[in-house]
Amino acid sequence: MKGYEDQPLPKRILQAAFVTFVERGYDKASMDEVAAVAGTTKRTVYAHFDNKETLFRAAIGNAVERFLSELPDLDPAGDPEAELAKFASLFSDLCTWRRAVLLQRVVIGEAERYADLGEMLHREVIGGAERRIARFLTARFAIRPPPDGGSAEERALALARLFLNMATGPQRTATLMEARKPPQDHPFWGGTRGGDTPWVSFAVRFFLDGLAASAAPRPAPDPAAEREPSPTP
Repeated sequence: MKGYEDQPLPKRILQAAFVTFVERGYDKASMDEVAAVAGTTKRTVYAHFDNKETLFRAAIGNAVERFLSELPDLDPAGDPEAELAKFASLFSDLCTWRRAVLLQRVVIGEAERYADLGEMLHREVIGGAERRIARFLTARFAIRPPPDGGSAEERALALARLFLNMATGPQRTATLMEARKPPQDHPFWGGTRGGDTPWVSFAVRFFLDGLAASAAPRPAPDPAAEREPSPTP
């Protein structure tokens, strides 16, 4: 992973641990190897992280934080088709490059031992993306509550889940199962960007066509109107 030398030591150790755990698997990874990749000593690694499990958990949590920081925001003032396509395309890219896929496989492989990590990964990554999409849909469409009960907010979240699975589910599943070769590099570091644009664009148009039947569009918010007025001199 790039930029090791520019990171504070604890972050460097976490990045080294991420690489080591996803490449070697939890059982085969060693603290010696993490230290070597981080450019430090095993004693220093233990000074920051008490044991292998603590480091593993911290490395997974740090990877999730990085993932979420790399996701774009959906602009409520933007064109719905363009905003949804941009978000879904990058979400797909970030989920399907090689080490992201290996991370998912490691967490799945350790599900019996550390079930809470799988729950956290799904809640923060998948659930976090769904919540961002739901907020955007609520801002741009008058979403009605479902006829069988529930709130408009719950309906927006269900629509977001439907959209995310429609636009990114096939490629995420294919790379996870090795039915499709994951790109070697991170999409921001020379890896593939927008490889699934045709599918994502099709899914966005299909989703919006269906949404139009049950939710009226709202006008885009005026950024100027949302600014606080300047104080009167």
